[in-house]
Amino acid sequence: MSIFRWTAPLMQWAARGRTEDDLRPLAEMLRPYVPPGGVLADLGGGTGEIGIGVARALEARVVIVDPISQMLQRVPAEPLVSVRLASVEALPFPAGYFDGAFCCDAFHHFHDQDRAVHEIARVVRPGGGVLVLDAEPTGLNRGVNAVERLLGEPGAMRSRARIEALMSAHGVEGTATITHGSRYSFLGSVR
Repeated sequence: MSIFRWTAPLMQWAARGRTEDDLRPLAEMLRPYVPPGGVLADLGGGTGEIGIGVARALEARVVIVDPISQMLQRVPAEPLVSVRLASVEALPFPAGYFDGAFCCDAFHHFHDQDRAVHEIARVVRPGGGVLVLDAEPTGLNRGVNAVERLLGEPGAMRSRARIEALMSAHGVEGTATITHGSRYSFLGSVR
């Protein structure tokens, strides 16, 4: 059983601590790919606050995708927001459906990251953007990974070089850049 089934309220509370100023830089990274009125996927989006904030800044629609129903039950009801109970490894959308995909602190929880990237590259249109925020598997992060695995989560953080190589192998060309400490953002485009 995923720890996220019972931590949904905590995750929602933590996400609400992010302000428009925190989310604006994420939206600006995706702006070249997601036009006003476009469609953005928030993959592993949990309770939706981050994806909704990014979509608002982009004036786009957002689909919050998460495999945990307890998370999606907390997504605020808004006209430009929809939810989909699904695994990123098997996205129930047609090819090229999204202008962009966003994943904040969830990529290392995907059980089959290779399959997840394949699906992301499939559902984001050619020329669309992919933004992944995660952390290098160093120091304290290794401890976090170990605890997550003890709690039944995959806990498989990738280095910047490894995320770039994985994305490239599936037709998503981009660069991972350190943003703060060991945290990085990968921004790429689907070929």
